[in-house]
Amino acid sequence: MIQIEKITGELVKALCQKITAELPEYFGLPEANEHYAIGVTKHINFAAKKNDNYIGLISIDFPYPNNANIYWMAVRRDFHRQGVGKQLIDEACHFAITQGAKTITVETLSPSESEENYLKTYLFYQSVGFKALFDLKPAGYEWNMAYMMKQLEPLAINQQAIAIKTLTLSDIPFLVDAFQKANWQKPASLFEKYYQEQQQAERVVWLAYFQDQIAGYVTLKWTSLYKPFAQKQIPEIMDLNVLPSFRKFGIGSTLLTAAEEKAASQHSHVGLGVGLYGGQDGGYGQAQRLYIKRGYIPDGLGVTYDYKPVDPGKMVSLDDDLILWFTKQIDS
Repeated sequence: MIQIEKITGELVKALCQKITAELPEYFGLPEANEHYAIGVTKHINFAAKKNDNYIGLISIDFPYPNNANIYWMAVRRDFHRQGVGKQLIDEACHFAITQGAKTITVETLSPSESEENYLKTYLFYQSVGFKALFDLKPAGYEWNMAYMMKQLEPLAINQQAIAIKTLTLSDIPFLVDAFQKANWQKPASLFEKYYQEQQQAERVVWLAYFQDQIAGYVTLKWTSLYKPFAQKQIPEIMDLNVLPSFRKFGIGSTLLTAAEEKAASQHSHVGLGVGLYGGQDGGYGQAQRLYIKRGYIPDGLGVTYDYKPVDPGKMVSLDDDLILWFTKQIDS
């Protein structure tokens, strides 16, 4: 079975170099190949993997907010015509949709150049839904390039398709694997600790599944490590995480609802903490907006660092430990 994983750094560079070396009829210019090998490390990359061997790579970027672009793509020779390229395209398109893209584009050698190998490439892109818009000859190029585009259809995820369940030991390997494939390290020891606390009635952990795939999770800690919450017996919603490919479809809200309803069975208020830095990947901007829309308000005590209040003028790092705390009144 072929798996698609998100990869970065030296791994993606080495894979790009390996594939270009195997396909000299497509990548015959050493200086261009080195340019691509460095370039892919600066973009978002998905690799096809079979039996622990990487066999294909697609690298994309977002030149405009509503448009994704294929920077580089190739599959190892022994795996041509086996559907690997289509799977890579599908994964790239799925990711692009979750980031708000409406189109995905690619440039390849124009059919007008009558080059046998690149005609196959052109026909491949046609077969997966790309349409040629126009030919162009970039400055310094000897050849005409075809500029191709594919319209992206929004994903349809409804609430009935999202299944929420509490954590069991058998879920842990699948959780670790799902986050690892998204290049997001979540060790098994974390979930084993959560499970132990759940067994001791200190915490509840919910998982969100979409079409039998893990989409995210959230936990509810009955006694918060944040002293103002603990003193007022306000349970804390912690560690809400939704995998990037499942964001913007209400999964975070569905998980929050599960935690809030459980908290409401025993308490009048629930609280949570949120980081302060933003960023497209890994920031807290979307979480901040979500919590405010759902009725959370700051507790009025300012920010903390590692659960300790930050005094005016004190220097602290802007990282995951710098937190602003929110509370919400919930109906029993």
